[in-house]
Amino acid sequence: MNRYRIAFVTIGQSPRGDMVPEVLALTGAEAGEIDACEHGALDGLDDTAIAEGAPRQREPVLLTRLADGRRVRVGAGFLGRRLEPLLHRLDGEGHDLIVLLSTSLFQPYRLRTPLVHAQQAVDAWIGALVMGEARLGVIHSLVEQHRTSAHGALIQTARAVAREDDLETLDEAAQRLAATNLILMHSVGYTEAMAQQLAARTQKPVVTARRIVASAVRLQLLILATRPAPEAEGPHALIERLPGPTETLTPREREVLTAMLEGEGNKEIGRRLGISHRTVEIHRGRVMTKLSAGSAVELMRRLMLVRNA
Repeated sequence: MNRYRIAFVTIGQSPRGDMVPEVLALTGAEAGEIDACEHGALDGLDDTAIAEGAPRQREPVLLTRLADGRRVRVGAGFLGRRLEPLLHRLDGEGHDLIVLLSTSLFQPYRLRTPLVHAQQAVDAWIGALVMGEARLGVIHSLVEQHRTSAHGALIQTARAVAREDDLETLDEAAQRLAATNLILMHSVGYTEAMAQQLAARTQKPVVTARRIVASAVRLQLLILATRPAPEAEGPHALIERLPGPTETLTPREREVLTAMLEGEGNKEIGRRLGISHRTVEIHRGRVMTKLSAGSAVELMRRLMLVRNA
């Protein structure tokens, strides 16, 4: 059985014991098939720093959870600035898959690692629906997240709001969506248990964003299982075999070294890691000193010797 390293990224603080275990269960993966790690966009921030991310006027708003269970409203711009360097850091750590567990975030990300973007997965699911005159009911956790445009000419939508921890608002949403044929619980904060309760109240089929994301993860695992084995070791594996004290390199220095060996320049590395090119030069200098190398060319020569050994 193959084992896959998956990084789950939330927009709050990790770990999310209320979310990631259920998503993993919904993938249908066998025990031991997935080695999961969690990261939150607000990890390491105190209340003051989080308050600075409060939504500004007319800015898209997202609702998320902190490590102590509190819920906070955060602006999409602030989250974007937090997520960009985090995703690019994870992109350099050798994961098989990265999963961004948040809908209502529309910024695309260009990564070398396969990415399951929750909003894109939900959009693709909605776009695949061709139901004639059928009506799709969509439940958001915030009224600000309602989108004014329809999801395609053949799909009529009705919208409602329900807090992720409030059954009373779920009842109100069920009443508003009584005339729909299918209901989507748009936020990944909604659980399968809530979907079952809503289905019982409305007598309609209900789909959660969690289930859609889990299906996208399962598809990626199938793709990974059928990909051909690499012909040669990548930089991550070869770095571990380099003669010298590579264990003294910091995680950031390893990221810079990997990018160097893949042919990226200082400015390109800086953009991908969310740091300045001058900071890249500092890390690069430290790598050279620790590995007793005079240049990147010398490191490449060592790698060639390791690969051919």
